[in-house]
Amino acid sequence: MSERIEQLQAMIKQADNLHLCTDMLDYSGIVEYYPEELVMTVKAGTSIEEIQATLAKNNQALAFFTKDQTDSIGAAFANGGQDLSDYVLGVQIIDGNGEVLNFGGQVMKNVAGYDVSRLLVGSKGQLALVTQISFKVLPKTYIGQLIAPVKSTASSDLHRRIEEKLKQVFDPRGVFN
Repeated sequence: MSERIEQLQAMIKQADNLHLCTDMLDYSGIVEYYPEELVMTVKAGTSIEEIQATLAKNNQALAFFTKDQTDSIGAAFANGGQDLSDYVLGVQIIDGNGEVLNFGGQVMKNVAGYDVSRLLVGSKGQLALVTQISFKVLPKTYIGQLIAPVKSTASSDLHRRIEEKLKQVFDPRGVFN
């Protein structure tokens, strides 16, 4: 484990109320990248610009929309939505007790139970400090040029009725409110 992760763990263990952002994280770089597998793992402070530059060498790109290329992937993850969530494979986090936890991994089907790595997308860092993120990437020719977040087009009447029935059985929003 890196010295920086150990420092962050100590900060969290000693704090009653701690607010960290990825700028303070000072933890960046590409951990692993397998172009042939279309999988990348990066530290949360890595800029999207750096990630895109590395992917471009293999004619690949992020499969989700990112507004500001100078933001870190951690910031995009913390503020992200469904389009980013669909491509997250796993995360490494530090929880409120200062423990390092890993969820998911680098394979497409690896989740038994709750998919914590996707649950944390868009949580704005309120549930855990995300230190590393693994995600799928795609060939540039496949995704084209993403100029806005991808919105679901499945708004048919059937889709709405199915969603309403599912919400009657289980509405996950009730768990977190």
